[in-house]
Amino acid sequence: MQPIHTRFATALTLSAITLLSACTAAPTSPATLTSSVLIVQPIILTEMYCPVTGELVTIESPSAVFEVYPVYCASRADARQFASLEYSQRAKLAAEQVLAQKGIATKTCPLDGEDLTATACAVEFEGQIIGFGDRADANQFKSLKPAQKSRLIAEWKASVS
Repeated sequence: MQPIHTRFATALTLSAITLLSACTAAPTSPATLTSSVLIVQPIILTEMYCPVTGELVTIESPSAVFEVYPVYCASRADARQFASLEYSQRAKLAAEQVLAQKGIATKTCPLDGEDLTATACAVEFEGQIIGFGDRADANQFKSLKPAQKSRLIAEWKASVS
């Protein structure tokens, strides 16, 4: 059996590839069909907190799963409690851990300013991974012209600072 670190890294890589392929907008015609894969580096959190109790946890702690991402909890009971919550609650509570696994360092969506949850979609822009609230927001951003994208991101960064 592989050590947990190896299994975690493998699962994280596969989930990042799956996420990015799911977030890619469909081409408008077969002539524009190209294939590209963006390898997203997860953000290594120096501290992770249980989404249920707020206690400090590690990757050795018991975990629940949000979509394909492990969410570490303080105990098995906390992991079961997390798993029993409604999807929207789990998305909010798991955001810190899951966004880091997706490589997303941003906390709000550039289009609507809403806080990101664990369902956020990652988009690469000028070498940076930016989180969008959902696939529709990500695809709307991707459909913009480069100048519009740059202006939107500049305005968003100014409002966040």
